[in-house]
Amino acid sequence: MSETTNKRIHLINVIVFGGILLLGAIASLAMKKNPVSIMENRKLATFPKYSDSALWSGAFFRQIEMYYADNFPLRDNWISASNSFKNKLGFKTSEITIYDAANNAEANEKTDTSKNEVVHTGPLPDDGAIGEIKKRVFVFKNRAFEMFGGGPGLGKAYADVINSYSRLLKPKVQVYNLIIPVALEFEITEKYAKLQKPNRPAIENIYNSEDSSIKKVWAIDEIRKHRTEYIYFNTDHHWTSLGAYYAYRAFCSTAGLTPVSLDTIRYKTKPSFLGSLYRLTRDPGLESNPDSVRYYLFRDSVNFYIGSASIGYWSKSHMYGEGASGPNSYSVFLQGDLPVVKMETQHKNGRKIAVVKESYGNAFSCFLINNYEKVIVVDQRYYTGDFLAMLKAEGINELLFINNIFAAHTPYHIAKIKGLMVKGGNQSVNP
Repeated sequence: MSETTNKRIHLINVIVFGGILLLGAIASLAMKKNPVSIMENRKLATFPKYSDSALWSGAFFRQIEMYYADNFPLRDNWISASNSFKNKLGFKTSEITIYDAANNAEANEKTDTSKNEVVHTGPLPDDGAIGEIKKRVFVFKNRAFEMFGGGPGLGKAYADVINSYSRLLKPKVQVYNLIIPVALEFEITEKYAKLQKPNRPAIENIYNSEDSSIKKVWAIDEIRKHRTEYIYFNTDHHWTSLGAYYAYRAFCSTAGLTPVSLDTIRYKTKPSFLGSLYRLTRDPGLESNPDSVRYYLFRDSVNFYIGSASIGYWSKSHMYGEGASGPNSYSVFLQGDLPVVKMETQHKNGRKIAVVKESYGNAFSCFLINNYEKVIVVDQRYYTGDFLAMLKAEGINELLFINNIFAAHTPYHIAKIKGLMVKGGNQSVNP
């Protein structure tokens, strides 16, 4: 090859490479920017504002670099292709702390004093299936599971907060507590038994630490009877509406209510739902096993309102967020995590309940319109109004705290629930 030909080839390479970079830069500037990444479930970087201090510190150019990295053309497609390539090569991760009761520093976990009927609660026999830990998630049989490891000290702190409400509000308001187990509680096999702490002893610890005036809902036992049904999503951390329904049945048993039967209830379904745990792991087995979100169209008429921090202000709306789709399909229930909503029904039985919850409570609360005259649902994370004054103004005579077992063992959630007792609900409170 002559020197002239060699130079031409080098020049062509430079032109092609430079052209690709130029086209990428033009596309990056011209293409519509998405504020969030559905693949990673996070907000993407925005173009930084200029300031002299940011320029001289170097922060301005670092932020520009982050902006272009987050807004590269077809970024989600490249991430998906990369994950697929890694999985085909067999790249695996192991990023989880394994909780072992024998090595837990917290002690004095209370034993069960309940007289409820108990079903078998141990792990299932080993069936030879192999699981893998990805991004702190256990992927097993093309399903994804969170692993519970909370200690009894935090469970006791949660119980103390619920006790404080009961002592303040009784005898006018009956307080209930319902702790939701994680899906792995019903699917874990003997081979992987040490991946998480058993849920029932942790729930027992909370319930046995609560005052006798508080009515405890043993949803875990009712759910366990239906463990082979579609009660938790395959790719998301939430339960399905069917799982929420069985918890609702357990609640009705505790509250002296007759649960609605689903046999003749019409429903709609949102298909092809790949949830939060898929977005976190990008596991191809999960991608091949997508979920669907079912929501029931109850016969009972209901007036649905969205509230605010101002007592007495309610804006009429709809119980289901019909526009929810794709990775946000679970937001169909109560239109997602709104700070406060109210449902009024034709049942004039004098029973008016407030539900304090995180996102698991969304699917559950819809069922209550079949039994209550009024249902108010408060998200403990976002409500900033005068909670106690609102209960009084709305004539609430029953109060349910419903939280998944992680939330009941998390300082953040415990503090948020306790903070509702403080006017404004947003003051810093240590559990």
